[in-house]
Amino acid sequence: MDHPINSHDCSAVSDRGAHGQTVMCVVNTPVSYHDNLGLYVKHEEQCCPGGPNFSKTRGVFVHVKSRPEPLIGVLDTSHSQGGWAVARACSLLGKQCRLFYPKFKADTSNVLKPQQAAARSLGAELVPITAGRSAILYNRVRKSVDYMMPNALKLPESVAETAAEVARTAIPNDINAVLVSASSGTIAAGVIRGLEDRAVAIIVHLGYSRPIDPLRRYLAKMVGWDAGPTIIDEEYEYKDVAHSDFTPPDFPCNQHYDLKAWRWWVREGQDRYGKALFWNIG
Repeated sequence: MDHPINSHDCSAVSDRGAHGQTVMCVVNTPVSYHDNLGLYVKHEEQCCPGGPNFSKTRGVFVHVKSRPEPLIGVLDTSHSQGGWAVARACSLLGKQCRLFYPKFKADTSNVLKPQQAAARSLGAELVPITAGRSAILYNRVRKSVDYMMPNALKLPESVAETAAEVARTAIPNDINAVLVSASSGTIAAGVIRGLEDRAVAIIVHLGYSRPIDPLRRYLAKMVGWDAGPTIIDEEYEYKDVAHSDFTPPDFPCNQHYDLKAWRWWVREGQDRYGKALFWNIG
């Protein structure tokens, strides 16, 4: 049985804050408890009402607002929601977003993915580019706009905003670990920074396999110290979704990232750690 710990209704929040200022993300997203799994869930998939429903939006608005350029570029990957986030921020701030997205040879339908269609509905200009390695594509398009968002939205502001949300959250006292999925590692870095004073194990589950040492160096750089988290690499490829050999949760859980971490907890994590807080990025 699942129990709400914090029932704050994020869906009721508009694009105007309490003092009339424009906002994109809400604070104090809810925490629920799944007692059959010993797992508290921090519902950061609710941090941006209206979408995109993932916590990397924290910091995007602040970063775009800080830029003087009127034209902001962003590069999507095959399943990224980053372009949608930047398009939303640009729409709220009166800027133009140019979203570059990979076009695969096998895709002949010309049907946009939902996140790209959402970005277009917010006024973004969509530019398809031949699919390839993200770093190569990024360098190919970065000079065609006034300003290009960092690749994979590796924003210091997202680290800081996530750490602030950790500080606002009533972290349960009976947990032994905090579990968070990682793509670029930006949100994981924010979670780690926010847990500076908590004596709990930090588990970073990789959405896809990559060299561990560069990730550790990135986390240490963004956090400000080497927290030495436990990193779980189940050798997924970037395109892989979570295996379907388990019961998924009853809330939105990204099949490329969070759902893989949830599956690991169900299969191994609970036996190893007992109770944990799962930071659901969305």
